[in-house]
Amino acid sequence: MNFRKAIYSICVVVSISIPNCWAQTPVNYKGLAADFYDADGNVAVVLLHGTLAHNRMEIINTFATLISQDYDYPVLTPNLSLNNTERMGEKIQTSSKGYATLTACDIEHTHKYEDAALELGIWVEYLKQEGFEKILVSGHSRGGRQVSAFLAGNDEPSIIGGVLIASGLSQNERNIEKYKKDTGLDLTQLLTQFSKLSPDQYVDVPKFIYCDKPRVTAGAFISEYADNPAHSAPYNVQKIKNIPILVIGGSEDTVVPNIEADFEALTDQSNLSVQVIEGADHFFRDLYADDAAAMIVDLIESI
Repeated sequence: MNFRKAIYSICVVVSISIPNCWAQTPVNYKGLAADFYDADGNVAVVLLHGTLAHNRMEIINTFATLISQDYDYPVLTPNLSLNNTERMGEKIQTSSKGYATLTACDIEHTHKYEDAALELGIWVEYLKQEGFEKILVSGHSRGGRQVSAFLAGNDEPSIIGGVLIASGLSQNERNIEKYKKDTGLDLTQLLTQFSKLSPDQYVDVPKFIYCDKPRVTAGAFISEYADNPAHSAPYNVQKIKNIPILVIGGSEDTVVPNIEADFEALTDQSNLSVQVIEGADHFFRDLYADDAAAMIVDLIESI
């Protein structure tokens, strides 16, 4: 594969400064950034990170390493741009903003929830150009919900399956209640107010997702908090009929608790499997990541 020859050239040049170069190599494509974990398998796995996070957070690195090194399937881990140049291209290797930390709160929030689907499409295109004819698309937490939205609107024949890790419902009533508790403000009133503004206009709010006193546009705020059913994985999964979908949850997950209940209405959907790992939390710490990685590989090898 041409891409692997390119990786070899990179590794020869920088092997002194980058140990384990074959395991994880930065990739830039159309201004976006990702890491590629090389392996010999012919099915590539796309693995998307969660809310305002990045592709080198512990859970993403752990899953990608397990799948590529233990099971020999290559993994591509995109870093969502969040519409910020310091998270894209070559700049990501030297930037300290919004990347090394868990959440990117020090950026200007002009990004929209739906942007993830567009970027996933670009990375699938990239993998196809690199010779992969079979691709499995997966994501953790919010990333899994965004993957479900991408898959629901995509019939790309190279995509053979989807995996949603700790990804369930997005409940509008709960969002309203939490925003009121955190800020004392009525989220519904804010959305009505901001809908009258230009999407590019910055608005004054005390909180946006995890971020206090953010610099955020009306369009980004509305995209995040509007009552949009496509933010919920079960809503999207019911539209996906042509590929198998695996949902993985943890019995001790307090962020997405009781994931089986989220998908209860879809128990008769034959292409859907919901698996709960006993003892696992939201980030599948300790050996629970091994269990989840094995489930992903079992899905690949069953197709």
